[in-house]
Amino acid sequence: MELIVVLLLVGILAAFAAPRLNLTTFRQTGFFQQAFSTIRYGQKLAIASGCTVDVTINSTQCLLDWAGGGTCPAAGTDIPNPASGNSNFCDDSTAEGTPGATFSFDNIGRPSAAPTITFGSQTITVEAETGYAHSP
Repeated sequence: MELIVVLLLVGILAAFAAPRLNLTTFRQTGFFQQAFSTIRYGQKLAIASGCTVDVTINSTQCLLDWAGGGTCPAAGTDIPNPASGNSNFCDDSTAEGTPGATFSFDNIGRPSAAPTITFGSQTITVEAETGYAHSP
């Protein structure tokens, strides 16, 4: 009998709590974290491979591409996410605001630009000489 009462109470609470659950904040935070990880992965991949890696972050996607040259893969070749195999590292989340940046990391991990990417109230800063990506 107690089990039935407990299950009934859980069902009633779920019926009222579930519609109030807002997943937008979780998706926006996920996009920010995935973009952050994409930038760091791009830098590490450029250093490890000795090839230039292009980084593109916008409101719908986080992409890494090879820049080509020498013994590197052809320019524009997508670098897949090692976890999912997708070329969009941020494909299961939603950006807050309209972030945007396009830059590349050279073979020693130095960025071609020092972008500050804004995601609503959160930002990612990439330092000019070191390529260190951080959130102030």
